[in-house]
This record gives sequence, C-alpha cells and structure tokens, in this order.
Amino acid sequence: MSQWLQQFTSQEESALFNPAFLSVVIRKSAEFYESEAKEKMPLSLAFLAVPAAMSKQIRDTFPITKTTSLLVWIETHERERLVLQRNTPALAPAVRKALILGARAGLFTLEHAKVGATPARRIRNLRSLSQGSPEVKDILKVAERLGKSFARSGDAASIFSIWGVAAG
Repeated sequence: MSQWLQQFTSQEESALFNPAFLSVVIRKSAEFYESEAKEKMPLSLAFLAVPAAMSKQIRDTFPITKTTSLLVWIETHERERLVLQRNTPALAPAVRKALILGARAGLFTLEHAKVGATPARRIRNLRSLSQGSPEVKDILKVAERLGKSFARSGDAASIFSIWGVAAG
C-alpha cells in the first residue's frame, strides 16, 4: 500500500481521496466553470475546488441555487471557511497529483495556467461515476456548483481572498 493511501482510516476514504477520483472532481468544476464563464478555469481554482467539494461540512451547506452569491454564503458560513483554510494546504499535494494524472488521462487539458474539461462523450467510464454512491454523487454535484460559483465570482485572486486562503 502506498504511503499516500496509508493516511486514510477506511478503504472508502482512500478511494475518495485518490488522485484519479480527485481528477474527476477537478474536471467537473472546470466543465461547469467553462459553461458559465465561456472560458477555461484558472488552474489555481482546482486547489480550492477539491478541498471544498471533498469536505462534507462544506457540501452540506453549499448553496444549490444561483441566487446566493459565493461572497454572501461565505460571510454566513465562517466555520466552512475555516475548514477550507485548513484543508487547502493539506490537500495541495493530492491536487497536484490529480492535475498531472487527469491531464495525462485526457480528462482535461492544462494550457496557459488554465484547466479545460474534455467533453464527457470522449471519456470512457466517466458516466459510471455519476452512478456511484450517494457521497460520490454529492461530491460531483458540489464540484459542479463550485465551478459555476467561481465563474460568477471574479478572478482567481479575488476568489482566494473571499475564502481567506493564501494563493500559491
């Protein structure tokens, strides 16, 4: 068993946090960022999307509709902001691995510090993930909503600032 997987307490947890699944989370955020902004997602936002989507506390409270802006939600969810501030640096090595793996596997492209989602019809087995456990479905749904919210919230530096997370 790799050193990476040894840090998790259960088999399900290690499966959720493996770079292959995290690359799908990144792809989902990038896909919906691009659908909203009509441009590719800044690479740095992958480092926020993954820890936010993977946090049950954030998933349980993140807004479902467009009517709540990211800024308004964060202002009323201080605990979730603190969770993200703690988890972002801890998950950065996993996000880096996921970016490399996802690009090599063709889930997305990495060009000019942007992540571009490969169309779903070109990716085998992507559809089967959407049929996964309720937790997998929930993670992917929040990744989708995060992509849209990021696209409506300004540039990457502003989004990092809203969350109170240091970029870089």
